[in-house]
Amino acid sequence: MGASTLLLTGNIDTIAQMSCNPAIGGQAKGQIVREIDALGGEMAINTDVTGIQFRLLNESKGPAVQSPRAQCDKKAYQFRLKHTLELQPNLQVFQATVTGLIFAAGKVVGCQTSLDIEFLGQTVIITTGTFLRGLMHVGQNKNEGGRLGDFSAKSLSSSLLEAGIELQRLKTGTPPRILGRSINFTGLQEQKGDLAPTLFAFHDTRDPEDLFHVEPTGERRLGWKPGSEQISCWMTYTTPESERIVRENLHKSAMYSGEIVGVGPRYCPSIEDKFVRFADKPRHLLFLEPEGRSTNEYYINGLSTSLPFDVQVDLVHSIPGLEQAALLRPAYAVEYDFAPPTQMFPSLESRKVENLFLAGQINGTSGYEEAAAQGLVAGVNAVRKVRGENPMIIQRHEGYIGVLIDDLVTKGTTEPYRMFTSRAEHRLLFNHGSAELRLYQHSLNCNLLSLSRLGRIRQKALAIEYWENYIETMKTAGGIWAEKIRRSEPLNELPAGFLAQPKEVREETLYRVRYRGYLEREQRQIEKLKDVEKIKIPSSIDYLAIPGMRRESALKLHQFRPENLGQAARISGVNPADISILMVLIAAANRSQSRPPAAG
Repeated sequence: MGASTLLLTGNIDTIAQMSCNPAIGGQAKGQIVREIDALGGEMAINTDVTGIQFRLLNESKGPAVQSPRAQCDKKAYQFRLKHTLELQPNLQVFQATVTGLIFAAGKVVGCQTSLDIEFLGQTVIITTGTFLRGLMHVGQNKNEGGRLGDFSAKSLSSSLLEAGIELQRLKTGTPPRILGRSINFTGLQEQKGDLAPTLFAFHDTRDPEDLFHVEPTGERRLGWKPGSEQISCWMTYTTPESERIVRENLHKSAMYSGEIVGVGPRYCPSIEDKFVRFADKPRHLLFLEPEGRSTNEYYINGLSTSLPFDVQVDLVHSIPGLEQAALLRPAYAVEYDFAPPTQMFPSLESRKVENLFLAGQINGTSGYEEAAAQGLVAGVNAVRKVRGENPMIIQRHEGYIGVLIDDLVTKGTTEPYRMFTSRAEHRLLFNHGSAELRLYQHSLNCNLLSLSRLGRIRQKALAIEYWENYIETMKTAGGIWAEKIRRSEPLNELPAGFLAQPKEVREETLYRVRYRGYLEREQRQIEKLKDVEKIKIPSSIDYLAIPGMRRESALKLHQFRPENLGQAARISGVNPADISILMVLIAAANRSQSRPPAAG
C-alpha cells in the first residue's frame, strides 16, 4: 500500500518460526489462507514453495468444505519469509523487545523498547502471540517464555492495563519432538501426499517472479517447485498403557494440578483432556509428521501435554513405533495474556485507545492462519486510518476472514478461538477456489494487488461468467448442459472451448452450475440480512434505560456497543425479542428526526 512501516521483533532470527505444528491449512483454515492470498498476503505462496506434503481434506465431500492442508519445511518456511520481509520496499525490520506504549491525548503515538530507543508512529499494531507474560509448564517446572528457548514480554501488559485494556489468561500446548531415526516405522500406516496437490496461492493470476525471484534485485529466495518430492507422514495410536500412564500421573500435570489458570483450546485438547473427557474411546489417533527436508526431527501431532518430562518419556514409549524413540524437545503448555476481543472495532482498532490495533493470539485466537488473517486486516486498516479512509471490513457473507473477525468483536471468546466451516452460515459461497473473486473489490479498493494481477483476476471472472451462462443455456443431446450436470450424468462431451479453459475456470464454473439452486438461496438470504446490517445503532443509545429489554441483554449490548442490528443479533445472550425492541426504538428515533418542525 506504499506506507512507511517498521516491524519490531524480539528476535529477527525467529521471524515466522512455527512454534507448534509446521503445517498450514486444514478445515476452514485452508480457505482462510487462500483468502489471505487473494488480499495480497504471503502465507499461501510461502507455503507452496516450502511445502513437503500436500493433502486436500474432505475430498469425498462437497467442494464447499474441501480444505487444502500442507506440511511445511519448518526452517525453509521461516527463512524464506524472513528474506521476503528484508526485500520488501517501505518496510524496516529491527530487533528490539517492546516494553511499553507511548500515549498522548488518549492516542497511541509509539512504543518504548528494551534498548531505551523510542519509536514513534501514527498507528501501532500489537501481535504478541503467546509472548505476553508467557509462562511455560512442564509438570511442576515453570519457565518464562513465549515458546521453548525464547523470551517472555513481561512489561507490555502493564502498559495495556494502564490504557484501560482488560487482559485475561489463555493456555495452549505443544507435543514432544522426537528423533526420526529412533522411530520404528514397521507396522505404522503411511500417509502420502496427494499425487495432484492442491496449492494455496492463485498461481494462475500471480506474477511469475512471486515464486522465487525478486525484481529488480535479482535475488533468489529459498524454495522448490510446489508439490515436488513430497515426504510421507505416518499414523499410530495410543494404547491402554498410554492411558494408564496419563491417568496415574494426572496430579502431576500442570493443567490438572491447578498450576495453570488459563483456559485451553477445546478443539485441540491435550492428551490428558482426551483421556478424561473422552473416556469411552479405546484409543486416540496420532500423526508422526516430519519437520523438514534437512532435519530428522518429527512432530507427534495429537500428543500435546504438560506432564513432567519423565512421564512424557514413558508415555511416548507406550505408543506403537515409538518404543525406542529419543525425545529431542519436551512437550509443554504455555500460558499468556490476551485482550478479550470485544474491546475492538471490526477494523481491529482498539475501542479503548485510538490508533492502536491488535491482531493474532492477543485477540484470543489459536492458529497461524487466523493470526495471519487478522494481521493483514489490521495492517490494511492501520494505513487507511492514517490516510483518513474508511476501514476495510470483510462481511460475513464474503469470506471466513469476515466470519472470524465478526465473531471476535461481537461474541468474544473464553477459550482460544479456532475457525471451522460450521461457524460460517454462508459456507457454500466459500469454496476455496473462489477467494480471489469474492474479495476482488476489497483488493482493488485498498490497492493490495498489482495492476497486472487484478487484470488477470478480472479476466478469469469474465471467463467464468461467460461459460456459466453458456452451460446454463446451450442444449446438447438429452437436454441443457447445466441440467445434465445437476443430474450428475456422465459428462464425456463438454464443449471443446470450455475444456480448453484453465483448470481454475472450469472448476469454478462447474461449482456454480452444479450448486446453482443452493447458491441462489444463500444469496437471497444475504439480501434479507443486508437490511438488518444497514440499520445503524446510534452511538449515544443508553441500553440500560430501554424499557422492556432483559437486563442480561442490556448489559451485553452496553458492553459490546454493536454498530448495527446485525452485529447486535449475533451477540451471545441477546435474543430476537431484544432485537425487536431495539428495532422499534431506532425506527421511532428515525421518524422523530425526519419529522418537520412544528410551525411557530
